[in-house]
Amino acid sequence: MRKASPKDEPLVIQVISESFRDNPSVLSVIKNDHKREKRIQALARYAFKTGLPRKGVWISSDEQAVAICYAKNRHKENIRDLRNQLVFAIKGIGLNRVLAVMKREAQMNKRRPQHHDYMYFWFFGVSNTGKGQGGTRELKEAIFQEADSHHLPILVETSVEKNKRVYERYGFTTYSTWHNKEENLTLWFMQRPVTSGAKPVLE
Repeated sequence: MRKASPKDEPLVIQVISESFRDNPSVLSVIKNDHKREKRIQALARYAFKTGLPRKGVWISSDEQAVAICYAKNRHKENIRDLRNQLVFAIKGIGLNRVLAVMKREAQMNKRRPQHHDYMYFWFFGVSNTGKGQGGTRELKEAIFQEADSHHLPILVETSVEKNKRVYERYGFTTYSTWHNKEENLTLWFMQRPVTSGAKPVLE
């Protein structure tokens, strides 16, 4: 396992794009048109450029699994982040959908802790070649170890019930659920405490 450097951008974009091509939550954010593949790549690039300066882009040793997970409230947004968001709005969301996506994000932010430090598990993807090869386990263990070493819980969101059950096996519990009626999409907000006896960030 290693942390990514700028040269890893194409690799990370490829793995995330391949992994999230049919993810309901991703498809609800990007504009659904003939440029869908490029818009998913724009989302992956946006996530990479957000996670990299926060030391939160992880790559498995076989380079087939990628995670973007970083301490959420320890870094304030800067001009670089705003520029990154603008590029994604144009190339990924589509300017005519920006307000709707901002409204969606505002609803999600209401369910996230605003005054607590935590590790935000944003993306976790594996290529088709890497499935079942151990890369996901390697990254999971490294991220759990880093979170525990800094005494931080891990928060994650998923719109896929199968993934929810996987997270539950790894010690995550649901602290909030939101059903987006406009998109007929359910999101589960989940957290893993630092240890089994640690106090949750949200109850």
